[in-house]
Formats: sequence, structure tokens, C-alpha cells
Amino acid sequence: MDSASGPGRLRKLEGIDYKRAAIDYPEKLDAERLHYLRTKPFYNLANKPPKFRGEGMDVETHRHFCDFANMAATLGLRAGARILDVACGSGWLSEYFARLGYDVTGIDISPKLIQIAEDRVHAVPRMVDHQTELRCHFRAHDIELAPLEEKFDAIICYDAMHHFLDEHAVVRHFAAMLPIGGLLFILEGNRPPVASAAEAELVAVMQKYRTLESPFDPAYLCQLLDQSGLAVVGDYVSVNGLIDREALDEQGRLRLDMPAINYLLCKKVAEAMPASNVPDSRAPGLLRAEISLRSNWPASFAPGEIFLAELLVRNVGDTLWLGGRYLRRGAVMLGVKILDGSGQILNEFHGEPPLPPALAPNESCTVVIEHACPVAPGSHLLKIDLVDQHVCWFEDRGSQPLLLSMEIR
Repeated sequence: MDSASGPGRLRKLEGIDYKRAAIDYPEKLDAERLHYLRTKPFYNLANKPPKFRGEGMDVETHRHFCDFANMAATLGLRAGARILDVACGSGWLSEYFARLGYDVTGIDISPKLIQIAEDRVHAVPRMVDHQTELRCHFRAHDIELAPLEEKFDAIICYDAMHHFLDEHAVVRHFAAMLPIGGLLFILEGNRPPVASAAEAELVAVMQKYRTLESPFDPAYLCQLLDQSGLAVVGDYVSVNGLIDREALDEQGRLRLDMPAINYLLCKKVAEAMPASNVPDSRAPGLLRAEISLRSNWPASFAPGEIFLAELLVRNVGDTLWLGGRYLRRGAVMLGVKILDGSGQILNEFHGEPPLPPALAPNESCTVVIEHACPVAPGSHLLKIDLVDQHVCWFEDRGSQPLLLSMEIR
């Protein structure tokens, strides 16, 4: 039984050359759908597929627009970072990220799709701003056969894993193109229930276009990632659109049906071993932080003055820190105390600003604290540590906090 027929995926139809179908797919499209490849995600709403009824933008196109913005915000990459768009198709996602100033490479098995992607990008302005050129490159490449030789800051595989015959090879090749700390974002729908209408729809697509439509069980997909040293550091649900205020309860909570789509942010944390061999902050091993000041620190402050401290925070332990804004068990965040001359705590605050969604061992990040000084004159102390939420303070595990004197005059 081949990998696409395994227990973690929807079974494939026998007797189809799926790779050849993926290469030839554009040739099977009518004029309308071929034009859609060139303009995607934009299209004339007068030509909606029959499954979408009513006026206005359909839910699938709405999701695409929201997905792109959500991925860009969640990845949180520095300006100019290198991104690989795997199975880029006609280059719509590549174009989006390139126009945000990223250096994007798109790959796809189909030379025809690569040509469409190149035509797309050549038709947009060649400058990201008044002095920065658009950086977006494409090449025909079969990711199942081999990785590219270069490394990337992040890889995106958007709604494409279900097209690959050998998912094990694909995930191994993802890991090979990422350094430790590199990011992978996967959007992938769930395997539909057996004998469901959704399964029948996928089978019909395979019969018509001969392309592989074999989504995964979520647990199986996460297992694949773990085997290649990729830790899932963000497992998200997308809630897109404007919410009627009356749909919220008195506490502002909204109850929604769980969508059958996986939004997975992964971080490479290990070479040649499973990611689960590296402990994370929910059950930590060695918690050690090296916190250093990168900005100037005044000799004195006025009462109530807003101070600014730019910090470099490095993970020098053996534990993957899970961060972000969500206050869950194991979330690692800044813990800051302002003490008076007798050692009494005058003020304490946590998580301002938040750390990145995850920091692997030996990774670092820069954060800036802005806060009000005490109003009482005298000698004070600013103590900056990290908190492993609902687990411990790092100092309690032997990590050294950063201490800064604060004279109020």
C-alpha cells in the first residue's frame, strides 16, 4: 500500500499518474478557470461555482484573503526575510508576500503553472517601495524528489500537502531547507469522514482532473512533522469576518463550530531526530535565559517618567519556549518587577510586550519595554525575568534575571 493510501490519508484512486496530472492540470481547464489562475484570488463574482449561492464574495474567496493576512501576521518575519512557497501554483501567494517586501521563491512541479506565475509577477509594479525592488522568483521543481540546496527563513505550504504522493519525503525536504529556528506554515484541510459528501466531492475531482486529493488526519500530519524535527508551536483556528455584537455573551465570548482546516505554525528544533526529543515549556527541562540591555540606560529618571529598555533575550537552555499572546500553561513571557529601596514590589507586570510564538534553544529575540517609573524619589530596582506561565519563574530554576538600577530624582 503506498503512502497516499495509508491510514492517515484519504485513499487514492488506483491507475492514475498523479504527477503527470499535476503537470498537465492547466491544460484541462476551460478559458474561465484558466483566467482565474492568472488573477486568483480575484475573479468576477458573476462566475461563481454552483456550490456558492447568494450575492457578494463567496466564503472560499473570503477565506483566502483572510488566510494570507493571518499567515503574514503569525509568521512575524523581519522585513526582507527569505520565504519558500511550495506548490506555488500560479503564484498568487508568492506575489502577496513579495509585495510585502519579502524575498520569495515559488516552486511547483508544473512548468505551465510556473510560466503563469512569472507572467503574473511581471505584470505588477517592479518596486515594493520607492527604492526596493520586488524579489519574487519561480522555478519548476519536484519537491518529492529533492529539496533545494539553499536555506529559507520560512516555508509556506498553502492548501497543497494533499496533492503529494510521498508526504514523508516532502516533510523531510521541508526540514532540510530550514535552519534550526526556521518556520514552516501549513494550511491543510482535514481528511473527510468515510462515505461523506466531502469525500465524494474529492473523489469526483480525482476522477475529473486526475490530480491527487488526499487530505490527512490531523494527528497523522503532526506525527509526520515531529519525525523531521518540526515542532508544532501554533495550532490555530481561523475566525474571519465581522461578528455581530449580539452574538457575544456578557463576557464577550463567542461559540463557533470548529472548521475542518488546520493552520499549523511549525518551528524546526532538531536535526536528524524527532522534535518531541526537545522538551517544551509545558514540561520544561533546563530553563535558562540570557537577558541583556541593548539601549542606553539613564543615570536617573524623573518621577513618573516613561522609561524604555531594549532587550536581547536569548534561550540558553534546552527547552523550546512557547510564547505569543495567549495565556496558556507553558507560555513564556517577560515578568518585570519594580522594587523600592527596601526590596518591596511597587509594580509587577507580565507579557508586555509578548515574546514571539516560540523560541528554540540558542535562538534570541529583541523586545522593547516601555513603562512608567515610580513617582516616589529614591533608589529603585528594575528586575526583568521570564515566567513560564503556571509552571515557574525562570529565576526559581537558576536563571539570572537582569537587574537595572533606577534612581528617581
